[in-house]
Amino acid sequence: SVTDVVKKLEEYVDDINTNIEKLGTRGPVSKYVLPDENLRGRLTITFDEDMTSGVACNLDSRGFHVLCKATEEAVGHVKPYSITGSLPLIRELQDEGFDVQTSGYGIMATYHARNEYCLFSDMCQGFQVFVSIISQLEEDSN
Repeated sequence: SVTDVVKKLEEYVDDINTNIEKLGTRGPVSKYVLPDENLRGRLTITFDEDMTSGVACNLDSRGFHVLCKATEEAVGHVKPYSITGSLPLIRELQDEGFDVQTSGYGIMATYHARNEYCLFSDMCQGFQVFVSIISQLEEDSN
């Protein structure tokens, strides 16, 4: 979690500050502690208040396998990939135990472009994928 990362980074900074005289230097006149001047270097780190966790979908989950099968059926091939980003709601749902997967059926080259657009045929494929997902999951519950 982001909280764990922040805590670990703060531990590293505390360790550096505690042992600053042990850091490597760039020669005999490069120092982090100047005892004659009563000066000691100090590293600080700050974080924005609004931090979000990234998303990592579970590639071993039922949802992932259902999504792959549905995509194979509708599109003819499946090539899972990852792009970086953060979607706080998805992380919150995952933290609550939900199997969350993300998918898109537009044109990646125009994603968030000034002239972003999609093809109706791609949206139809996406709809077919979701129909298949629902069908597969309904079969699981019977």
